[in-house]
Amino acid sequence: MNADGTIHARGIRKSFGPKTVLKDIDLDVASGEICCIIGPSGSGKSTLLRCINGLETVDSGVLKVNGENLGYYETDTAYHALSPKEFALQRTGIGMVFQQFNLFPNMTAGENVMAGPVLVKGADKKQAARRAHELLASVGLAEFGDHYPAQLSGGQQQRVAIARSLAMDPEIMLFDEPTSALDPEKVGEVLTVMKDLAKQGMTMVVVTHEMGFAREVSQSLLFMDEGCIVERGDAREILANPKERRTRAFLEKVL
Repeated sequence: MNADGTIHARGIRKSFGPKTVLKDIDLDVASGEICCIIGPSGSGKSTLLRCINGLETVDSGVLKVNGENLGYYETDTAYHALSPKEFALQRTGIGMVFQQFNLFPNMTAGENVMAGPVLVKGADKKQAARRAHELLASVGLAEFGDHYPAQLSGGQQQRVAIARSLAMDPEIMLFDEPTSALDPEKVGEVLTVMKDLAKQGMTMVVVTHEMGFAREVSQSLLFMDEGCIVERGDAREILANPKERRTRAFLEKVL
């Protein structure tokens, strides 16, 4: 059912009560593209990611992820909501890594990574454990499978969270400020893992304050403010020479 790795949004609107958080957002992310989203707090960046992941439902507009309408299927006459089970299956194609690591504190790193495949996909426990070990090794934590989250640093916990998302074999990975809760010296550990994913051709949308990462790794950059995409284009070009005054003012503060 999954496989495609693209995101296509047109006219996305989202409100919470009287406040409109996303205003007519258009977005295209190609398969294998790394897209970074920057902007001030409260500009709608995290809400946009949560809509792409299906954690929030858009109020209006078209949202296709991995080539399918997210949460719906289309007939000649109407859109119909997917059943909760079908929607859960569709969402396995989209990995999400949060600012706070959201690991299960009562499970080891290995158990955290294998939980999704076993509980959601019905994977064999032995196979899932082997795969969890491989994934932990791929994020530099081969020796930490039997450690509980409380025994790990923030950077290690965030790398476990990335391995946990990868265990579902997603086509797209979404990162919501994945380094902002980390001590500065731990940031590099997580960015290295993300750079490795980028080299492997994973489609990634990253909300970030790490302008160096955006410049080095992403192809496209969006600057959001007050629920709108103010500027979009080549990441290096925008960071070096933003066209919009609002973008310039923001980058002067953060660069």
